[in-house]
Amino acid sequence: MPKNIKAPWWDKAISHLSENDKILKKIISEHKESYLQSRGDPFKALCRTIIGQQISVKAADSVWKNIELNITEIKPHSFLDYGIKNIKKCGTSEKKAEYLFYLANHFIKNKNFTKNIEPLSDEKVKKELCNLKGIGPWSAEMFLMFCLLRPDILPIGDLGLRKAIGLNYFNKKLPSDEEIGKISHKWKPYRSAATWLLWRSIDPITIDY
Repeated sequence: MPKNIKAPWWDKAISHLSENDKILKKIISEHKESYLQSRGDPFKALCRTIIGQQISVKAADSVWKNIELNITEIKPHSFLDYGIKNIKKCGTSEKKAEYLFYLANHFIKNKNFTKNIEPLSDEKVKKELCNLKGIGPWSAEMFLMFCLLRPDILPIGDLGLRKAIGLNYFNKKLPSDEEIGKISHKWKPYRSAATWLLWRSIDPITIDY
């Protein structure tokens, strides 16, 4: 998937969400020129999700800028040449540096990895990705949303999403899994768009993993 390509289902998603959810309709009206777009290169997308784990969007963006500044070509071989210690100096934890190094090795050894998972269902893609070190359900969901542009991903474990749902629907109270499931039912089959819009409602920095 080329970088910065608008999700092909985005306009349909906006129409569906506007018709079915008054709160999302208001959020949509405040972000008319924004849309979910592809991160592009799968290796780069997974690197960004690893970096973004359990830190703020602002912090993740800062680390990524340091990596781009020091590793001019974001390719698996470049990461291996740069080394774990230098990756860590860009602002990652030691574990994340190790995960990035492992990911680079995996892509080199499995050149058809992306082609092999692209045709799979959302759940099967998640299963394949979660077999990789440093990739858990959240990272797999970010990959599905921002690289494969799958339309119906709901990262229920994402704290930002929980905060946004709490703020917009539950008077700032963090919702339970059951409450999220119930309220998100009307967003189907475009829960990716709903998630992205709810993120925007609480953070001016575009979510883009």
